[in-house]
Amino acid sequence: MKKKLLAITLCLAMTVSAMAGCGSKQDAAPADTGSQSTDASAQSGGEKDAAPASSDSAAPADASGSGGGDLEGAHVLLLKAAGTFTTKIYEGYSDYMESHGYKTAEKSPTETTVAAQVQIIDELITQKVASITIATNGDAGYDEVFKKAKEAGVIINSVDSACNPEFRTIHVNQASSEALGAYQVRAAVLQALGVDYPGDNMEKAVDDALAAYTGDELRIGVLSASIDTPVQNGWIADMEKELQRPCYQGKVSPDLDKKYGNDDLTASTTQAQAFMSENKVDVIIAPTTVGLAAQGQVLKQAGSDMKVTGLGVPSEMQAFMPLSSDENAFDYVCPYMMLWDLGHLGALSAAATLAVMNDGYDGKEGSTFTMDAWGDYPETTFTAIPASDGGTEVIMDDPYVFYKDNMADWINKM
Repeated sequence: MKKKLLAITLCLAMTVSAMAGCGSKQDAAPADTGSQSTDASAQSGGEKDAAPASSDSAAPADASGSGGGDLEGAHVLLLKAAGTFTTKIYEGYSDYMESHGYKTAEKSPTETTVAAQVQIIDELITQKVASITIATNGDAGYDEVFKKAKEAGVIINSVDSACNPEFRTIHVNQASSEALGAYQVRAAVLQALGVDYPGDNMEKAVDDALAAYTGDELRIGVLSASIDTPVQNGWIADMEKELQRPCYQGKVSPDLDKKYGNDDLTASTTQAQAFMSENKVDVIIAPTTVGLAAQGQVLKQAGSDMKVTGLGVPSEMQAFMPLSSDENAFDYVCPYMMLWDLGHLGALSAAATLAVMNDGYDGKEGSTFTMDAWGDYPETTFTAIPASDGGTEVIMDDPYVFYKDNMADWINKM
């Protein structure tokens, strides 16, 4: 496919709010990929009739990145950086914890660095917290402080971006890495070919669309977080694995054009502009909410017909996506995207910690814990499976696709 001429006049002023990291339960969850680690009777793959909304709860009293107060015995959520993504996960985390009689705090840093998180963990150990659930900003640099925390009796779990399995009991994964890699590639290819969201079988839609395609080899760009962020790097590896399937050969380049915005709005905007000026790719994947919003804003302000997909929050992406069924999705820079229920992810993280503390849950492969009914989600049993880093994890669900038929329903929820 010959590249369309792209407008290069770019506006530097960004109106999207900054977030870190990158969910929701799917009302029509694609069944074409991904694995489930939950008890099949409680949570199964494939099509779902309705996406449960996160439990409504009052704003937590101690939800601040640097707030004071007595934290002895508290359960702390430490994500990559403060922002909308963090706030929504914490709402679920605190609601579940507080409904079981425990106090909580959210202590994510303002900078997406390992050093900032290490400093916070050190302070939390001194304050004698009961547990820390962390989404790490890197894959190294934590061992010394984690060892100190474990020696002090602090429970360590991770969510979204895993910490060293030597120190965590369990990692809570929002979806399998394989599913997230495959979904994003399939969405990108379909958008490059002008195919609207096909419903619950993107794999077949991609196979059919590429079988009929006779143009130039398509190129995919990826605007990720930092170069050493474990979770995004895992998804990118699975994107490359997806591109090895026969249907892509000679039709889509297996080489991804990767850029890194460090989950910073300014840096992500600069990299988004670079994709525009270089004009080497047909479509862009942003597997980070900050990067997706930045790329969306750049494409929209440039009047570009290039498309972007990836992982985003509906409230942050509403200016770049269709909001009703009667709209043409391709009038927008992001016809459809994915994520998961952020509140549910937070609540599941809380349930995992309480299982460790109250039930002696050890996180070993095959071990199970039960999450009580929360919001519209029924009581569910989760089973630990091997993780790619040698530890274990539980998987919440398949990715959820936001598109013109459901975006309006989710804008006020996430």
